[in-house]
Amino acid sequence: MKRRLKILLAALAVYVALLVILVAVESCSPDATIRNFWDALWFSLITMTTVGYGDLSPVTGAGRIIGIIFALCSIGILTLLIGIGLSLISGHTIPRLRLRLGGKKIWYVFDSENEDTVVLAEELRKDTKDCLLIFPASQTHLISGSEVVRLDADHDSLLRLRGGNKNGLFLFFMVGDPWKDYAEATVAAEKGIVSYCMADIVADSIPEELQLFSRREALSRCYWKEHPLKKSDKRMILIGCGQTGAAVLERALLTNVFEKGRTTEYHVFCDSIGFEALHPALAGSLASDAPEEDRLIFHDDTWTSDPELIRTADRVIICYDEDDRDLETYETIKTWIPTGAEIHVRLTSPVPGVPGFGERKDVITREFVMKDAVNRRARMMHSIYSEYSPAPVEWKDLSHFLRQSNIAAADHLIVKARYLFDDENMTELTEEDCRKAYERFKEVYAEKADILQEMEHRRWLRFHLMYNWAYDPVRDNRLRRHPLMLPYDQLSPEEQKKDSYAWEIFGRIG
Repeated sequence: MKRRLKILLAALAVYVALLVILVAVESCSPDATIRNFWDALWFSLITMTTVGYGDLSPVTGAGRIIGIIFALCSIGILTLLIGIGLSLISGHTIPRLRLRLGGKKIWYVFDSENEDTVVLAEELRKDTKDCLLIFPASQTHLISGSEVVRLDADHDSLLRLRGGNKNGLFLFFMVGDPWKDYAEATVAAEKGIVSYCMADIVADSIPEELQLFSRREALSRCYWKEHPLKKSDKRMILIGCGQTGAAVLERALLTNVFEKGRTTEYHVFCDSIGFEALHPALAGSLASDAPEEDRLIFHDDTWTSDPELIRTADRVIICYDEDDRDLETYETIKTWIPTGAEIHVRLTSPVPGVPGFGERKDVITREFVMKDAVNRRARMMHSIYSEYSPAPVEWKDLSHFLRQSNIAAADHLIVKARYLFDDENMTELTEEDCRKAYERFKEVYAEKADILQEMEHRRWLRFHLMYNWAYDPVRDNRLRRHPLMLPYDQLSPEEQKKDSYAWEIFGRIG
C-alpha cells in the first residue's frame, strides 16, 4: 500500500508541475487564453478526457508541447489515478468496512498466508457457519472466497474494529519462527485474546488464553489415533528417530500402555536426535527382559544390517524427517525384504501406492491445533485429581510439566475405552462412548479394580520416567524425585485407589 501511495503522489506531482509550467509559458503571450492555474486545469482535464471543447488552447510552442503530452496521455493518466485510488480504497477502506459490518461473526485471524494456515482456514470455514478468515494483505494469495478478508492490521486495531469484543476472536501465529510467534502470541493472550501458536517451546506460566501446538506433536497424535497399536503388534520397528520420529516414539510409549502382561517390543534405528540419551530413566526401565513390561531397544547399526528383524516385525514405521529418504527406505524394503509387517511411511505429500501418513491436511486440523476435546478432558482430569489433593492448584497456575501430565492422561482415555469395550479398532471417543464406558467401568470395577488401577499407575509411572523422574521417599519437584515411583504392588492401598480417578473421568465427560 505504501508503494502505491508513492506512485500516486509522484503522478500528482508531475501533473501539477506540468500545469504550473503551462501557466508560466502561456501567460507571457498576449494572445494566450490560458492565463491562470484554473484555466490550465480545465484545459488538461478536457484534453485528457478527449472532450475537447476548444474554448481554451495553448498558443506558445512550449504550451503546445505540454498540450501534446496531455493529449498523448489522454485517458491514461486519469485511469491510472482512479485505478490507484480505488486500489487504495479496496485494500484498506473496504476490508475495514467489511470487518465493522461483520463484528458479530467469528474471526479467525492468521499472521501469515502459507500452506499450513490455508489448510487450517479451509477446515475452520467448513466447521463454522458464520466466520471471517483474515489474512495479511501484503502476502501471496493462496485462498479465496466471500469469507476471506485481507488487511494489514495488528491485533489492537482488529479489536477496535470489533468494538472491543474479544469473544469470537481467535488469533493464529504460524509464520514458522517459533520464538517470534511465541512472543507475539503471548502479548495478544495477555490482553485476553484467545491465541494459538505453532511452536515447540517448553514454557511455564503461559497466559491462560494461549495454546501452544507443534506440527510434530499433531503428527504423532494423528498417527496413533488413526493407527492404534493392536494386540497382534508384538514387534514394532521405527526406522528414523529424528525430530518427527522421536515425537512418534514418545507418543507411542506414553499412550500405548495396556493391562499388565500385554507388551510390545520397540526397535529403534537411526536415533539421530539422541532419544535414548535424553530419556535414560525410561530407556533403562524398558531395557530389561521383564515379561510384564514393554521392551525398548536402540540399534547402533543401520536397519539393513538385520533384515531378519524386518521380516519378523508386525509393524514398520519409516519416519525420517525427509520424504526422499523415507521413500527410498520403503522401496528398499519392498524390493529386497519379504515381510508381512504393516508398513507406514511418513510423507508430507501423498505418493500413489505408498501407505503414507503425516500429510498436511491430516495434521494441521482444528482438532490437533485447537485441541478443544483434549484440553477439556485434561482440565477434568486435573479437577478430579485435585479432589484428592490437600493443596489443589488451579489449571492456569500449573507448570508445563503438570499440564502435559494431565494431557497425557487425557490422551490415554481412548486406550482405556478400548479395554473396557474390548475394541482395539476404536479411533474416536464421543460423549456417548464415554457414558457407556463409565457404565462399563462401574460394572467391572469390583472384579478388576487392581487391573484398572495398575494400568493407570503404569501409565503415570512411564510419563514420569519419560521426564527422568526417580524414586525418593521425600518428594522434590526440582530434582524430580517422587515417593510413588514404585511398582503398583509396592504402593499402599490408599495410593493404589487414587489411580481409579483416571477411569472416573468417563462419568464427568459423559
